[in-house]
Amino acid sequence: MATLSPEKTHPVVGKDELIHQVAAKSGLTLKDTSKVIDAFTEVVREEIAQDHEVRLMGFGTWNLRKVAARKVKSIRGGKQITIPAGKRVGFTVGAVLSQAATGITATAKTPAKKITPATPKALQNGTKKK
Repeated sequence: MATLSPEKTHPVVGKDELIHQVAAKSGLTLKDTSKVIDAFTEVVREEIAQDHEVRLMGFGTWNLRKVAARKVKSIRGGKQITIPAGKRVGFTVGAVLSQAATGITATAKTPAKKITPATPKALQNGTKKK
């Protein structure tokens, strides 16, 4: 079960809880599930370090973003200081995850049936109007 963090009012799912839930849904052992999650995080970390984008369709995309230098007011003394430019890991939420967060369930899209008007040939084949 998810635990409540002291500074937050919503449940937080930690790594151990995540391992238990994934193991329960996948039928894997806790040890195997732990290895899978560790391998997943390692691969994401390595790919991001190489400035590659990691994308799970519908879930989200991790990427490395360049952050420009910026000036901020120091909390010590109030002097203005410059934070140097750097890189930051970014995550963009995918459509399915976004819909889950808003309470909308994702459904498979089925193409609408195309309605064609009756042609003279169709009318000759026994579908005449009365």
